Amino acid sequence: MGDITQAFSRHEFACKCGCGFDDIDERLVHRLQVVRDIIKIPMIINSGCRCVEHNKNVGGAGGSYHLIGEAADWHFDIIGVNSYFRACMLLRDWSGGFHYYKRQKFFHCDIGPKRRW
Repeated sequence: MGDITQAFSRHEFACKCGCGFDDIDERLVHRLQVVRDIIKIPMIINSGCRCVEHNKNVGGAGGSYHLIGEAADWHFDIIGVNSYFRACMLLRDWSGGFHYYKRQKFFHCDIGPKRRW
């Protein structure tokens, strides 16, 4: 059980460098919960909040939404082509930023303006 939504806890979105930055925007987490509820497959958060130094170390953009707790990179716990296809179809209408990194097999979602790349 999560402490933000049924499936997600704040610690999952904390900066991976260990600095303690975990101020994730709950609007993003609630949207991800809706995706999780529809797809019915556990999601693993690769990256949520990032401090400036960690963002730089991972090659993140200077204006990344991760820096303000408004973005998450994630993948499915269970790998399956159908799962990724269903998620891409569902997320094509995501109201913020969305991209599926095919080579690395992870999704980026944020609550900034609607855009795709």
